[in-house]
Amino acid sequence: VRDYLVNYGVSVGDRTVVVTNNDDAYRTAIALTEAGLTVPAILDARVLPQDSALMTRAKDLGIRVMMGHAVARVTGGKRVTGVEVCSQAGEGAVLETFPCDAVAMSGGWSPVVHLWSHCGGKLTWDTAGAMFRPDVNNPPLGADGHGFVTAAGAAGGFFALDDILHDAHAAADGVVTTLGFKLPADAVSPNADRQEEAPLAPVWMMPQGANVKLREKTWLDYQNDVKVSDVRLAAQEGFVSVEHAKRYTTLGMATDQGKLSNINGLATLAGAMDADIPAVGTTTFRPPYHPISMGAIAGEARGDVFQPIRRTPLHDWHDANGAEWEPVGQWRRPYAYPRKGETTHDAVMREVTNTRSKLGMLDASTLGKIIVKGPDAGRFLDMLYTNMMSTLKPGKCRYGLMCSENGFLIDDGVVARIDDDTFLCHTTTGGAESIHQHMEEWLQTEWWDFNVYVANVTEQYAQIAVVGPNARKCLEKLGGMDVSKDALAFMEWADGTLGGFKCRVYRISFSGELSYEIAVDAGQGQAFWDALMVAGNDLGVMPYGTECLHILRAEKGFIMIGDETDGTVIPQDLGLNWAISKKKDDYLGKRAQQRSHMVDPTRWKLVGLETTDGSTLPDGAYAVGEGENENGQRNMIGRVTSTYHSPTLGKGIAMGLVLNGPDRMGEVLDFPGTDGKTYQAKIVDPVFYDKEGAKQNV
Repeated sequence: VRDYLVNYGVSVGDRTVVVTNNDDAYRTAIALTEAGLTVPAILDARVLPQDSALMTRAKDLGIRVMMGHAVARVTGGKRVTGVEVCSQAGEGAVLETFPCDAVAMSGGWSPVVHLWSHCGGKLTWDTAGAMFRPDVNNPPLGADGHGFVTAAGAAGGFFALDDILHDAHAAADGVVTTLGFKLPADAVSPNADRQEEAPLAPVWMMPQGANVKLREKTWLDYQNDVKVSDVRLAAQEGFVSVEHAKRYTTLGMATDQGKLSNINGLATLAGAMDADIPAVGTTTFRPPYHPISMGAIAGEARGDVFQPIRRTPLHDWHDANGAEWEPVGQWRRPYAYPRKGETTHDAVMREVTNTRSKLGMLDASTLGKIIVKGPDAGRFLDMLYTNMMSTLKPGKCRYGLMCSENGFLIDDGVVARIDDDTFLCHTTTGGAESIHQHMEEWLQTEWWDFNVYVANVTEQYAQIAVVGPNARKCLEKLGGMDVSKDALAFMEWADGTLGGFKCRVYRISFSGELSYEIAVDAGQGQAFWDALMVAGNDLGVMPYGTECLHILRAEKGFIMIGDETDGTVIPQDLGLNWAISKKKDDYLGKRAQQRSHMVDPTRWKLVGLETTDGSTLPDGAYAVGEGENENGQRNMIGRVTSTYHSPTLGKGIAMGLVLNGPDRMGEVLDFPGTDGKTYQAKIVDPVFYDKEGAKQNV
């Protein structure tokens, strides 16, 4: 509080109650008062025979000093509104209440012993200062058996300025002498005015006789929310070793490494064991030994900075053209582009119809792009994906599935082989960072002998999907490279130039239409998008958002990670057996998928669903079967994973996981909705549109 006031001119509150067991806190109260702020009271837990100089000065400024008093309770929710005062020697009976908006507390000083301790130095308990200080008789020892760290001044446990200066001078003299030198004869320690202070009185719990209810809200570690009651419970459970108690409660394991909590925690543990603090011992003090900021303790993840927002190179264009935003991971993606007087639903329907019949453009820059490079790249990807990637030819693309070691589907995407040693793996928008981390973890911990390098280059490129019957015509108007079917067939890629822009063109489709995904340098993204809009102007070009994307892929029966998967789904559940190689000896998840639970014939399988009345099924609705389970609930035999109204088909369509689904084609299931209505849907093939793929192959 004093640092904010004196160093930065910032007040943490207009009315600050100061709580202390030592004289130094009086300096804070005095500084606040002299700055024109209000200190309603100083609550001093000590009972002293006479006032010190600092106490007298505080009283002269009109500050109320209450000796032998403590805080029973702090009031307020999102912020402090007051404190209830009690006797320190009592059990917490409230004597008086002070309205305030800040509480400044001081339990005394402790030297920063982290570096000393981290290097192997021992600590000794200083009863007068209620602190651990470096044991100068047991310093950290080097390989030659001599000490190599010297604690000086405050780091050695001296806090009065005069003592600090003298100890620092003595420490410097000792280091110089050890090195074989001598200080000049006139090198003497400077002196400072000495201000005597009343002795500190250790306070390990406030109030001293706090009842159980108060102890349950008496905090020791403010970062890990460890309370007095937690430490007492650890001792009661038999975790009496200080290291065990630390791990049982997580006391001192946050980013401050115990700087705010360890001494109080050790004292509480000692009290619970009816032992003194030196007998309990200490945990190892570790860095950070440099002071840490309040921001590191409290965190900045709140309000506008709760989470960083990522924007594509085309973000400003989307915003200027009426995009309705949707959070996808940390990205903001256009959900749809409603026009004046148009609902969001109508906009989505328009975008789907236009893309199917004319020309749509999607900002696909958020899709993960991970380069995998090295002589063992193919071998590495064979272990990551369920299907074979090492046989992919340069210039070709292949759809791949990625599973966890437990066999569950975690990501999918198109892999392009760039050259013999280089692949580019596309991931889902939300999976780029996690899949990159997944790759690095396996390379660093299990396959460290693979000669492979991976790099996440997602933000290096803008990627634009040009989709629909007029897609090729649009690119041909730009000119610069041959994008015909013969030159660039489905699931191939090529580098070239379009409209003067250096680009990489992938002939892939997530819509089932003729489609190209084109990557350009991120800095060229907006200019390239503008050029495409001009070229497609007379071809019916229209941007489309993520909801249109979802409908297009659902009409084709393409799965979406996070919709058709929930962390318990395997590829076999989704009818993706064709994407599981029968030639490979192993891949991540293979053995897990052979467990009895994974091959259980009663696992729910992917199907398509059509409502009998053309309505749209509720998202996430469960299908109910005959009878009840042992809990008296209706038997669940399936659930909706994705559901939309399809303007292409003029009816509601859905995808879902259903018990024995592929064997029940044509059967009608009941789906109770939360609106009290029961929806009926027929089980159908999950591919609703262009099952043969004629449109994407033109």
